[in-house]
Amino acid sequence: MSFKANDSLTEQIAQYLGNKIVSGDIAPGARVQELRIAAELDVSRGSVREALLILQRRHLVDIYPRRGAIVSSINRDDVRELFELWFLLLEQVAVQLSQHWQNDDLAGFIEIMTELGEQHRKGDTEAFYHTGVSFLSLLYQHAGNRYTQQMLFDLLPQAQRSLYAILRAGKGQLDRTHAFLDSLLKAIIARDQAAIRQMVPEFGSAYSLLAQASAEALAQ
Repeated sequence: MSFKANDSLTEQIAQYLGNKIVSGDIAPGARVQELRIAAELDVSRGSVREALLILQRRHLVDIYPRRGAIVSSINRDDVRELFELWFLLLEQVAVQLSQHWQNDDLAGFIEIMTELGEQHRKGDTEAFYHTGVSFLSLLYQHAGNRYTQQMLFDLLPQAQRSLYAILRAGKGQLDRTHAFLDSLLKAIIARDQAAIRQMVPEFGSAYSLLAQASAEALAQ
């Protein structure tokens, strides 16, 4: 693993393990072995333990006395509850940005949407997924409330597990997601809060059903 100077060691370990959980390389219910991870990454066991505490806050692992860290489940109820909160906060942040954006606040979004458009045209699901996560991360930075922002960033890894499964389900979901993000950005630019308040819950409900079905299939 190569480390980035701008991130703490603990955060980089958490991101490394989180990516493996999101992609399914470490399955729900699997035990995360601290010693093996420490040896694999050539870091201390204490650093791995601290990273697992971050992943616990992000809902990717559960930590039990004498059992250690276990990758959290993501069943139908987990997904439904996650999406209810996630899209409620997402709507709030999108409305906030539509009310208060100024000057170059939207330049990053326009650049990301250009990338998403190209990836959508090519059918590059993997790249589209990662760029879509970048869109969400940038949007969260405009929450206007540090508690809302922190909650969204803590929910993001768990949400990524569902997004990853949905986008890999076929081109139709890629089309739907691209259309939603494009329409959302246009509504933000137009400061059309009514459109945002309509489209975000509608898309969230549809996406939630897809994610619940995916979670149910994995559990069988």
